[in-house]
Amino acid sequence: MDDDDLAAWRSFLNAHAHVTRRIGRDLADAGLPDLGWYDLLWTLYRAPERRLRVNEIAREVVLSPTAMSRFVDRAERAGVVRREPDPADRRALRVALTEEGVALLRKMWPVYERGIEAHFAEHL
Repeated sequence: MDDDDLAAWRSFLNAHAHVTRRIGRDLADAGLPDLGWYDLLWTLYRAPERRLRVNEIAREVVLSPTAMSRFVDRAERAGVVRREPDPADRRALRVALTEEGVALLRKMWPVYERGIEAHFAEHL
């Protein structure tokens, strides 16, 4: 790998970290949860029937299934998702987005959108 390729890679990683950290602060300042919650809610929102298995969500948001399971536990306690039986496999559960989850996603989006514009798009 040449120096230019490595420098471009490092720049990409640094820019990603900077932008997501800033958007995270914007969400916190608005009294909203962090970007991980948005990723979970958005993944479910765009899924068929707004339901997926934990391992499917984990693949989408790049978390281990174990970490995603713990995250879903927290989100379920907050009322934004619920676990329910999978009609295709009685041994499995699916995670379903609740109306409260849709409402939270809609609250988070304007802050996230402004952050993308201010911390990313404005610099293109």
